[in-house]
Amino acid sequence: MIREAFKLIDQNEVIKVVKDLVSINSVMPPHNVEKEIGNYVLDYMKSKGVESEIQQVAPERFNVICKLKGEKKNPAIIFTGHMDTVPVSEDETKLWNTDPFRGEIINGNLYGRGSTDMKGGLGSAMVALGTLSEHGIVPPNDIILVATVDEETIMLGSKKLINTHFIKNAKKMVVCEPTNLELHPVCRGRTWAEIKLKGKTAHASVPKEGINAIDKAVTFINRLNEYKIPHDKHELLGNSFWNVTEIKGGLGPAIIPDECTITLDVRLVPGQTSQDIWLQVGKILDELREEVQDFDSSIEIIETRDPWETPVNDSIVTTMEKSMKNIDLPILYGGFLGTTDGTELRKSGTGIDTVIFGPGRVELAHKENEYVSIHQLVEAAKVYIETMVSFEE
Repeated sequence: MIREAFKLIDQNEVIKVVKDLVSINSVMPPHNVEKEIGNYVLDYMKSKGVESEIQQVAPERFNVICKLKGEKKNPAIIFTGHMDTVPVSEDETKLWNTDPFRGEIINGNLYGRGSTDMKGGLGSAMVALGTLSEHGIVPPNDIILVATVDEETIMLGSKKLINTHFIKNAKKMVVCEPTNLELHPVCRGRTWAEIKLKGKTAHASVPKEGINAIDKAVTFINRLNEYKIPHDKHELLGNSFWNVTEIKGGLGPAIIPDECTITLDVRLVPGQTSQDIWLQVGKILDELREEVQDFDSSIEIIETRDPWETPVNDSIVTTMEKSMKNIDLPILYGGFLGTTDGTELRKSGTGIDTVIFGPGRVELAHKENEYVSIHQLVEAAKVYIETMVSFEE
């Protein structure tokens, strides 16, 4: 083990890399936005002597996979971050105090879209891995840095990587999403579906001649709001819940609508599966068919991401604890409220034990004046490099 590898981290380089990443506009949509930032990651890692290649995901969209070979033929550790960001709307832009794509530094914080979610974590991991290679340090295990596309939508990048040779021998993973430098060994699940309620058109002046699909949707939504999802509350994540996040219906102001579609977004805690949720929703719809005349519905499940939890005594968690202790960083635990690429990547092989740890606060993401603390960027890079050199299994 290399002692005090964290002292090799150059704060100015961390700042430069993250500032460069933030300065590259990679908002979704459009759907080829990661190309420029992907080339930046590729060029930077190659300049540090790290073996790097791309995996094509879609036209002009590719993951970047960087690998530093370890001393032994032990399972590899993945460090992962995504390259895309959510958009900045015209109205949101007016609320920014800086240019969202300049990476300005004010009072020790680096501002810009993606600074927290999650170019800060990605950049810190890049510098950590690049620093090892630049100093000729060979870690005990192979280290793989994965920069993905499309995380902010349906995670095409991470799905493309599952069970490929790029991460074939990986057994452990650190997801560099913003956790405010807390260790998050547990993550909520997420699933969502479109539920269509059917009706029959008629002139709005004679509503009894039709069947109002929007009325059926309201009945269903009211039933959802009354229903308590059966589950055990999780110590770090709380309760599971669902929200109606979209509603579409109607053909015109004088027409009884014959169709209404709602999107139901569900957040899960360990002990539940997406399948459990949709069986419960199906049961509610069946009950309404029995109770309500002309109640006709269908479900189209769009995405399923089940929750997961890594035991706190797992080697990747305990190694990160030691890394944090080495740099005098308080060891705090939490649970990740969203979902990440790690949810998909951990499905590879027989499963990859995962922990989420990174700079920034998730509540600052996806909104105006997003920023990440310079101090946290550097601390994250130090924890990453310490973990890279000390993990051995």
